[in-house]
Amino acid sequence: MLNLSEISKNIKGSIAEKELLSRHTTYRIGGPCDLFVEVVSLNELRYLLSVCATENLDFHIIGRGSNILVGDEGIKGIVIHLSGEFSEVSFPGGSSVIAGAGCSLGALIMKCASRGLGGIEFLMGIPGSVGGAAVMNAGTRNGCFKDAVKAVTLMDYSGKITRIPVSEISFGYRKADFSANTIVVSSEFYLKKEEKNVIIKKLREAAVLRRASQPAGCMNAGCVFRNPDGDYAGRLIETAGLKKLKIGSAEVSAVHANFINNTGSASAEDVLDVIRKVKGIVAAKFGRKLDLEIKIWGRVKREI
Repeated sequence: MLNLSEISKNIKGSIAEKELLSRHTTYRIGGPCDLFVEVVSLNELRYLLSVCATENLDFHIIGRGSNILVGDEGIKGIVIHLSGEFSEVSFPGGSSVIAGAGCSLGALIMKCASRGLGGIEFLMGIPGSVGGAAVMNAGTRNGCFKDAVKAVTLMDYSGKITRIPVSEISFGYRKADFSANTIVVSSEFYLKKEEKNVIIKKLREAAVLRRASQPAGCMNAGCVFRNPDGDYAGRLIETAGLKKLKIGSAEVSAVHANFINNTGSASAEDVLDVIRKVKGIVAAKFGRKLDLEIKIWGRVKREI
């Protein structure tokens, strides 16, 4: 049985039992976890991993809470949120930048821009963290995480730290082949010197394009489906006439068909029902199978 008093002595971050994960995801959907713990340092993460191993507890790592859909009944075990030093960005010299896994991509890009360092502007608008971007090889049509990263630092479940150069990481479409039982704790980038006003201009232009092509101010997890080979999931869904398809409070975006928005009080099952219907219709019309890009946490009532 977990000794919360002992855990609180070793953790400076917040600790909450039966915390609703809807408070921590961009979808604003999700039931409770057994324990939600905010770790602010490598030592705290190492300690908590040892607790999970000793108590044989499942755990999930959460950053900005994007790209995931948590079931309505929640999940068992501990959810570990990376904060504190995991949100920091350091500039060791030259054009090198080191960002903690919990740092948002937007914050990283703006901090680099303020120092006249460019080369990662194409990641602006992705509502995730550095750690999540590394694991998913997040990207846009203009580039992906692997194009900018120099090395990724991992912690294995025993607490050992290893720095892996990008040349030794196998990246694929929306995936990275990291060793099993490891957690991304930071990433190092090697950027290029540019005039600040040039970088800001690029970011403003990207923001205009993003507002025109993606739903703004909506509760969603980004693109729901992976693009099938040789095509775009959004194009298939739109061509199938499924924009604005709505079940409960979950709706296919009218702006970008690969987004499913929570229009107010959607449940996870609402979103999953939309996913099932979209997959079925696209398969029937075009013979194409749509695979999920978002991750599902927790139990679902029916096969997706």
